[in-house]
Amino acid sequence: MKTPALTLVAILILAGLGESATTPPIGFFTVTVPAGSAASPSYTPLSIPLYNNAVFAGAVTSVDSATQITLGGAVWIAGQFATTAAPRFAKVTAGAGVGRSFLVTGNTTSQLTLSLAHTPTMADLRTVLAAGDTVSILPANTLGSIFGTTAPILTTGASASVADNVYLLNGPGLGWSTYFHNATNWRKAGSLANQNDTIFYPDEGILVVHIGVAPVTLMLSGQVPSTVEKTDISGTGSTFGAQRFPVDMQLSAVGYQSLPGWVPGATVSTADNVWAWSTSLKRWEQFYYNGTNWRKAGSIANQNTRVLPAGSAVIVIRAGTSTAATLSQSLPYVP
Repeated sequence: MKTPALTLVAILILAGLGESATTPPIGFFTVTVPAGSAASPSYTPLSIPLYNNAVFAGAVTSVDSATQITLGGAVWIAGQFATTAAPRFAKVTAGAGVGRSFLVTGNTTSQLTLSLAHTPTMADLRTVLAAGDTVSILPANTLGSIFGTTAPILTTGASASVADNVYLLNGPGLGWSTYFHNATNWRKAGSLANQNDTIFYPDEGILVVHIGVAPVTLMLSGQVPSTVEKTDISGTGSTFGAQRFPVDMQLSAVGYQSLPGWVPGATVSTADNVWAWSTSLKRWEQFYYNGTNWRKAGSIANQNTRVLPAGSAVIVIRAGTSTAATLSQSLPYVP
């Protein structure tokens, strides 16, 4: 198993090119999925730390219920953002909820209905949104948009056992869903339904298992994050978390150890863990915080500067019974 060979190719700052000063910068980078084989597939944990261009941006005029908000300046067609074939996120760009993205499940001419199913730390929009906050509506990344629909970049097959697989974690204790392309569309193991529009959440890790004998290069492009990013981490069980920014980050700088309820410990077995993929060892390495520094299972060396590559993902395993908590990450660069 290998980590993504990721290169940040370009970040194009749009200031001075006739754009608003608040226009997010645009960037792109490549992720290489290493060659594998049926007998020895390669494994690549990855994330999508870029956003698609917004199709609408406006200010909240009212928070109408636990799941509904009204935006000023909206002149939409009822239901236009609620189609499963073109899923949309509402991304909060200013206010207490900045850095959160909610799936749009319905809309009127000016009101959005949002799903909170992916945010275990909250159950009511009124706790994080208020009039005057700003929200952008943008297309969600999906299996089809990232890996292709009719001509995918990954190896196809009649079943999951003879094709490349894409794994998504369903939630703590709920196991993984396995997706594959059958040369016609994306399927989920055990289902005949078309899965092209399966959503990748911005804070969600993605595991690619590649049996092809040639490496695959994945080109990602979009808006570079320009605000704080928020990720909900489960209080029990596992979270497969994305690296939220398109730059390498040191483990200590990500901030897991500062989460409310984070359990430090003298050994990996008594503490909360972060599992990061090792390119050289081709396996997950287990890291834990001892109250002062990050350590790695089997070593007493300080691991604070362990690099988590841009575009990668980590598994966070909570040892205790804490409630879910929100990881809030400030920009590691100047936008």
